[in-house]
Amino acid sequence: MASDMLYGLLPELLLLGAILLLMVFEILRVDARAARGAFLLAVGGGLVVLWQQIAAGHAAVIVPAEVAIDRYALHARLVLLLCGLGLGLGFARAGGHRFWLLAASSLLGGLLIQDAAGFVTLFLGIELLSLPAFALIAHGQGRTAASEGAFKYLVLSSVASAVLLFGVSLAYGTSGTLALDDWARGLASGGAQAGVAGLLVVSGLFLKAAVFPFHAWAPDAYASARLPVTALMASIVKAAVVLALARVLAATPLGAAPATVVTALALASIAFGNVAALGQPRFKRLLAYSSVAHAGYMIFALLDVTGQRAGDLLWYSAFYGLATLLACTAFAVLSPDGDDDLSRLDGGFRRRPVAALLLGAAVLSLAGLPPFPGFFAKLFVFRSVVASGHLGAAVLAFAGSFLGLAYYVGLVLRLFRDETAPVTGELPDTARTRDGVPA
Repeated sequence: MASDMLYGLLPELLLLGAILLLMVFEILRVDARAARGAFLLAVGGGLVVLWQQIAAGHAAVIVPAEVAIDRYALHARLVLLLCGLGLGLGFARAGGHRFWLLAASSLLGGLLIQDAAGFVTLFLGIELLSLPAFALIAHGQGRTAASEGAFKYLVLSSVASAVLLFGVSLAYGTSGTLALDDWARGLASGGAQAGVAGLLVVSGLFLKAAVFPFHAWAPDAYASARLPVTALMASIVKAAVVLALARVLAATPLGAAPATVVTALALASIAFGNVAALGQPRFKRLLAYSSVAHAGYMIFALLDVTGQRAGDLLWYSAFYGLATLLACTAFAVLSPDGDDDLSRLDGGFRRRPVAALLLGAAVLSLAGLPPFPGFFAKLFVFRSVVASGHLGAAVLAFAGSFLGLAYYVGLVLRLFRDETAPVTGELPDTARTRDGVPA
């Protein structure tokens, strides 16, 4: 049992060790570059261990009905660690010890969620994922907008946690245990209390994933944070919560009424997110509304009854998270002073051709254009949804994806404009306060 726990949870233990080491680094005032190195070392080591576990087909029950390692947990943790690696490689100057400490803590929470076989571990993982992200929004900013964005995220995240806990209490009253498998069986039985518990649990996760109409915190939180923090929230935090949906619902098929509700929310998220992103003049707020649209595609996969739900969400989370990280990293190179006004992309190919090409590839992948990876992520979801008998909804979702082409392609066109925007110097005050968020 002890060996199973140490080997099965070795990626988490490596991150925990990195967190403790980063605390020591901050106390001793070690160079901030060493902090990033410790983060990358822990993430890289975790990836090596996971690769070995996947190759060996490792599986273990660490704590009965609470912590278990299975095939899904291995692949889900691999997705999150790849996003963590992308964050570490892409933002060399993201911040000092505290940034990497909080990023490692949030990533550790995401990994714990994927190990969850019971609601206790799931809830602890979600809180460990969310609270460092809240701290990162306000950390090192000293701006009113950052405080407001962090406060809104904290309040609505707390509401989501309360709703989730209420659902968990009802689930415990139904099944008599906190095991996810027992709750899923009770949900499939169709009882009224189990249905309400399922509604509350899923609603709490939808709020944390910024699914319409639970998305209100996302635009302000994304826009007020520094770009590395926005990248972390749009990749690691988003992917961890969405993958938690697959963990919670497992292979339980949705009934007629829940499927109707999920379809409506998915289509509304796709339409609203893409339409709201069209007129955004700033990259981080555009990214926030884009994440709302992508949340719609992700929960769309919950309609699957062919057994591909978990696989579809794994692929989508991986492609979306990595493309978002790449887009944020490239934008940071094109706008080194931290201003996220989209005008900073004008003529970007002349100044930074490699960064411009990487940004173009990332946003076209997010748009779902072939042959980029994002196309295949959406293809897998649509294929499963159609095979599950939801052809009409799939057609509407596919049509909604064309709304996103306007702003994604618009970003690419900006990169190849002849005129170039200045990348240094002061901007007018009107540009700095556009959309209510200082640059």
